[in-house]
Amino acid sequence: MSEQCRKTKFIVYTGILSALAIILYFFDFPIIPGSNYLMIDASDLPAVIAGVILGPSTAVIVELLKVLVHVLIKGMGSTMGFGDLANFIVGVAFTVPFAAVFRAAAKRGVKLFPAILLSGVTGLVSMVTAGLIGNYFIAPPYFQLFLHIKLSGAALWAAIGSATILNLIKSVLLTVVMIPIIGLLNKKAIKL
Repeated sequence: MSEQCRKTKFIVYTGILSALAIILYFFDFPIIPGSNYLMIDASDLPAVIAGVILGPSTAVIVELLKVLVHVLIKGMGSTMGFGDLANFIVGVAFTVPFAAVFRAAAKRGVKLFPAILLSGVTGLVSMVTAGLIGNYFIAPPYFQLFLHIKLSGAALWAAIGSATILNLIKSVLLTVVMIPIIGLLNKKAIKL
């Protein structure tokens, strides 16, 4: 395959997967009772696919485009964009390690299911860790600066607990859904 053809495919695949991620980001719903600000959606799925097919850096591009377009269309929302920032942080924290581990495992000839499982566990640990760090260190000053809300003590730990549950559920669902999707992708597409 020529370099020009490879670049064209990269741009087309990135554009299509970004558009799909943007659309999916608008279909979110609360999953934790009482925490209506914590929404789950399937928008990280196209980013994971982009990372697996085109490389981990492409997953970051898809995540970034998804969040930027979402903010441009829906605005900053009641949290002044913190939800979108958090979505970007945990999305990248899941998709990049998942894609990197899967691609490395595929190159070493690891069978499909163990490769996806290892990738999913790595993504889960990364996503939960990034969520914990972000919610503990970024959320309090962000809410204080932009919303003039002091987030500390029991309220902070309740928010962190709810977000951690959401991140656990989301990463498990993403991994489970990736099993048949990666099975459908042929080796030629993955080596693109």
